[in-house]
Amino acid sequence: SSYGKTKQMGEEILKDFAIAHQKKITLLRYFNPIGAHPSAKLGELPIGIPNNLVPYVMQTAAGVREKLSVWGNDYPTEDGTAIRDYIYVVDLAKAHVKALQKLISENSETLVDIYNLGTGKGSSVLEVVHAFEKANDVAVPYQICERRAGDITIAYANADKAEKELGWKSETSLEEALRTVWQWQKYLETRS
Repeated sequence: SSYGKTKQMGEEILKDFAIAHQKKITLLRYFNPIGAHPSAKLGELPIGIPNNLVPYVMQTAAGVREKLSVWGNDYPTEDGTAIRDYIYVVDLAKAHVKALQKLISENSETLVDIYNLGTGKGSSVLEVVHAFEKANDVAVPYQICERRAGDITIAYANADKAEKELGWKSETSLEEALRTVWQWQKYLETRS
């Protein structure tokens, strides 16, 4: 994907910088940040049609979108839909703080530290939809569509290194993260 290629190129540039200038850097790799701040006053607000599942689910539940398109139900997974790792934004922010603390303390023995940040397990598209419905007591209309070209079956992070070296792990459940998304949506409705 274009996103993956630009991420990889960005990492290569940073690695070259670290070597050329003998400066320590930390690269954080994560998959699908979701959720909003617990205050419900800070969250994701995509311009136009969302490209990510959770904002689209939120907008569908709110009536902004007619229905969610689920791209494929013939994957070799329990419910036939693709699986991804969804990480709560506040957990992700805490990981950034831990990484910065390690970098500032100069306890790293290497110039470049790389950490995967995630829950260590994936959730299917339909699991996310049903968890959103359960967490918020709302319906999310959806339709099953043909698979999109290039979509892979499963992608989730192994964050064991982050736990071992940074003392960090994801703590927030999928349902709790999705509850904050709906609180954010309700906050937006009061602002319009």
